[in-house]
Amino acid sequence: LLNKLLRTEISSIRTNQLQHYLGPQRTSITNPEGETIELPGTDKPLVSHGEFTDALESVVSQIRTLEASGGTDKLSATNLVESIRQIAIEARGVLVASYGEESIIVNEFQKDLQPVFRPGS
Repeated sequence: LLNKLLRTEISSIRTNQLQHYLGPQRTSITNPEGETIELPGTDKPLVSHGEFTDALESVVSQIRTLEASGGTDKLSATNLVESIRQIAIEARGVLVASYGEESIIVNEFQKDLQPVFRPGS
């Protein structure tokens, strides 16, 4: 998912991808006649918020390790981390829209991401 998001330049498409993977899945639809049709499956997201946070943390750590070892320059590393930070901001927006500003999911997501983008971490 993170690889797909990093390759997607248009933010509205990234938002749709984030909604699809991180938001609750639909368990029913309403047809034009007004009848509700139940869909198989659960309302759980396709990618858990913990897995997504872990992926963000892993990639940022790998970028910083590569920079420290001389494998990339500071500007490239900074730009990559900033791109990932922007994706995290967009993901938070999707979570707020899906679950609410004060939801446990949004609060945990924010708390888990704080050390990821802290300078020197």
